[in-house]
Amino acid sequence: MLLPFSLMVHKKNLLREFVTREIKGRFAGTAGGILWTVMSPLATILAYFFVFSLVLRINVTIEETGTDRFVLFFLTGFFPWLMFADTLGKASAVLLNEASLITKVVFPVELLPMSVVTATFIVNGIGFLLVLVYLGFSGFLSWSWAYLPVLLMILAFFSLGLAFFLSALTVFLRDTGELLGIIMMLWFFGTPVIYPVSMVPDEVSALIAVNPMALFVETFRDAILVHQVDFFSVLVLMVLSLVSYTIGFWFFKKAKPAFGDVL
Repeated sequence: MLLPFSLMVHKKNLLREFVTREIKGRFAGTAGGILWTVMSPLATILAYFFVFSLVLRINVTIEETGTDRFVLFFLTGFFPWLMFADTLGKASAVLLNEASLITKVVFPVELLPMSVVTATFIVNGIGFLLVLVYLGFSGFLSWSWAYLPVLLMILAFFSLGLAFFLSALTVFLRDTGELLGIIMMLWFFGTPVIYPVSMVPDEVSALIAVNPMALFVETFRDAILVHQVDFFSVLVLMVLSLVSYTIGFWFFKKAKPAFGDVL
């Protein structure tokens, strides 16, 4: 079950090529090229700053969220969610998009979902880093930030398992992408990205409790804004990520022999 990580070592050059191509492919044909990896998230951040600071003045409390500025509350949950959601969206179609390569060239196909996860976290991580730089200069920097790389690795691990599963499933069920769009929309609104957990009615609080992304978002926010790290929550996230990876990679390996025939 550890094969993908050995691939990262033994096939690091090929993985780097796939990651580079994935990143450049997002901005291919544009005048700004790779500069859009910075300009795009910066524009997103500025847009949300305008909306939530000047137009929609939604109140949050320092006691609950660590800040009374909703835009900071939102962005610290939005970018972890964006890394996750963008990964699944891109990974679900990666094998179909590379069908000609898979059927003509012999190489470890596992590298394709891995490259999508890596590239997506790099691209969206730039926006997250911009937010953290701003927060750092605003006085939020704390010892708890040292756990952010660990949380990002756990989130990437969790995303990788689902990326393996969805990329393989899409080969056989071409409607997966359409269905995923609906699921991710519902999942987004079921995750406390645009609202604090305290606003969730008791009747649906159980849905939040079993939502792994809710725990991810809250753990990121606690580390960044509240300056606390719940180690039990981190342990739970590690277990969830291991389960996601194990099931996803198992399904991918079982489906892999049929890729050539179906594609």
